[in-house]
Amino acid sequence: MRYVGFSEGYHDAGLAIVTEQGDIEFAGHSERYSKLKNDPVLHFRMSKLIDPMDNISYYEILKDDTQISLKPHQVVPHHVSHAAGAFMTRPWEDPSDTVMLTIDSWGDHESACIFDTDYNTLLKMDGKLSIGKLYATTTKHLGLKPLEDEYVVMGLSCYGEPVMKWYEYLAEAYNTNINNSIDYVKPMVDELSREDAAATLQKFCEDKIYELAKEARKYGSKLVYSGGVAQNIIANTKMRDLFDDVWIPTAVSDAGSALGCAAYTWGKHTGKDRINWQHPYLGHRIKTEANPREIVDYLVNNKICGVANGCAEYGPRALGNRSLLADVRYDVKDTVNEIKRRQKYRPFAPAVLEEYAEEYFEGYMNEYMQYVSKALHDYKSVIHVDGTSRVQIVKKDCPSILRQVLEEYYEKTGVPMLLNTSLNIRGRPMVNNRNDAKLFEQTYDVKVFYEGLH
Repeated sequence: MRYVGFSEGYHDAGLAIVTEQGDIEFAGHSERYSKLKNDPVLHFRMSKLIDPMDNISYYEILKDDTQISLKPHQVVPHHVSHAAGAFMTRPWEDPSDTVMLTIDSWGDHESACIFDTDYNTLLKMDGKLSIGKLYATTTKHLGLKPLEDEYVVMGLSCYGEPVMKWYEYLAEAYNTNINNSIDYVKPMVDELSREDAAATLQKFCEDKIYELAKEARKYGSKLVYSGGVAQNIIANTKMRDLFDDVWIPTAVSDAGSALGCAAYTWGKHTGKDRINWQHPYLGHRIKTEANPREIVDYLVNNKICGVANGCAEYGPRALGNRSLLADVRYDVKDTVNEIKRRQKYRPFAPAVLEEYAEEYFEGYMNEYMQYVSKALHDYKSVIHVDGTSRVQIVKKDCPSILRQVLEEYYEKTGVPMLLNTSLNIRGRPMVNNRNDAKLFEQTYDVKVFYEGLH
């Protein structure tokens, strides 16, 4: 029997399949099939992956008016789904001294939870006091799209300075839950520059997240952390010192909860507390193969190209299989932002060969771009205004074509890193299949490698 989990109905629908042996057969986002960013509806092509004999679970408690595509055999509470997605994929085997933290916008009337390894609730925060919702609402008041452009606000915050008058105002309003609403952020946004408003919000949310992490530390020295707020990489970096080890899954939003509820149900049936997580390349597979040497030859001569190869990444980050790559020896940041139709102040991440990472960066780094570190080099296209980078280290056993591309690029140029961003246009999902790759190439005049030229 297989264990199918799905999320649907709010935003970022997803589906995951775990085999009886605990292997992940598939995990993906509905938006990649429908081409609608953060699509809340499970796409019919994903539903076709389900067998009548599968055990199906849903990622939160069903309400009377919930409209969903599939009839689940059981439901898993929202924050438990998030927690299980992290706990059941953790890299360490022994669960002892591990604590789970989830911070989200809202789910089953809660915005944050701390669990022990038996999913007993140690702390829960009412949904009315929501860090995620506060961030989303401020994103909206800044003229951006909530549940999508929070990344933009985080990047913008580095251009401003927190204003303590408004920080204190946020703290008082948040803690007393003024008018049972968080539209109290509007006066701050109206008075401050966009940069300073973003910086004030970011500082306040970092501090609240740190408080929750300190509380979680009382229950364990190893943290598994999920929920939409876990995408705030600046806050992730600041809390990292509290723990001996931290695991954040690649898909922490609601789509990631699809794997969480599948893994949770599998664990309840088998008595085991860990599925076989190997890597995040779990989505739609492009069967034709690109040639790493041809990609590098093109990059060296043309500076920028796309790659669509193998299985799509599970989560919001392109990690080499659906990537737009650029030659870091040139200051191509503005050009890549223009291609992607993004604001010019937004930063890009470097992907670097693991064995050279500490020569170029200082601080926390991992394979999934979940922390910021200080840049020790002057390749401007992958350094943010504050001197930091969201680094992706690429290990020797990385199954993505990106490892081979970096090795070829290093051999040719002596530089062990490339700019790596997602192969999409702002407001659109990432390229998923060969047809998407062809269309991207034709529409935006960017060469995309999705098969060898030969």
